[in-house]
Amino acid sequence: MAMTWNEAVKAALMRYSRHNKTAVINRQSFLHQELKNIINDTSSLGRTPSQTTSRVLQELRDEGYLFFSNISGEYILNQVAINASSESLPDDFLDNAIDKGLLLLDDVSTSTDSQTKLIRKGMGALRRRTLINYQNCCALCEIDDERLLVTSHIARWSDNPAARGLLTNTICFCTLHDKLFENGYFALSENTNVIWKFAPLSHPITIWKTHCTSIFKLPQFKRPEPKYLTEHRIRVNL
Repeated sequence: MAMTWNEAVKAALMRYSRHNKTAVINRQSFLHQELKNIINDTSSLGRTPSQTTSRVLQELRDEGYLFFSNISGEYILNQVAINASSESLPDDFLDNAIDKGLLLLDDVSTSTDSQTKLIRKGMGALRRRTLINYQNCCALCEIDDERLLVTSHIARWSDNPAARGLLTNTICFCTLHDKLFENGYFALSENTNVIWKFAPLSHPITIWKTHCTSIFKLPQFKRPEPKYLTEHRIRVNL
């Protein structure tokens, strides 16, 4: 039974991705490699199969199956994870991968120099999206100077590699709240209520908590994932 054009193009996209070991789809290369297969799969007798394929690619972009880069003029699949160290990607591809929860970040210490540059570019994109998610302000105070803001991982980089590139595992904190969070002076409940470790009234941390910490400000798009908040609370015994 013949496939529909939508089915055939989707199947061709996945073949192309596996064969070329990339999620990036260059239209001309894709047509050169897969058009005959698409024609066979659809039993098409039309005169302009390349135009029909291009139209279906646009439809798949509109439905979110693909993302189109206005920088490179290429598509990228939204169906597979994107490893930042595997190839150089334009900023809008990286931003899309982060928003879709598809960005993977390897450990810099085990990577080559060229891979390290790509990983750091991915980390830069994650910082950019995290700051946008929190409207360029610390989630617990009014500091909004980007030089003093940190992309704070909830589940630590070394503890949960699969969550390194996820917006649901990052919070925008100022440098001090980041250090307090990392070292277990406070944690967040599943509802993002702040849970403080006990300290005497005269302790500097108590003074900071009273005068320099507000209610957690919810992000615009991606909230912290409860399972990562739980992982952090368990780690710091709160």
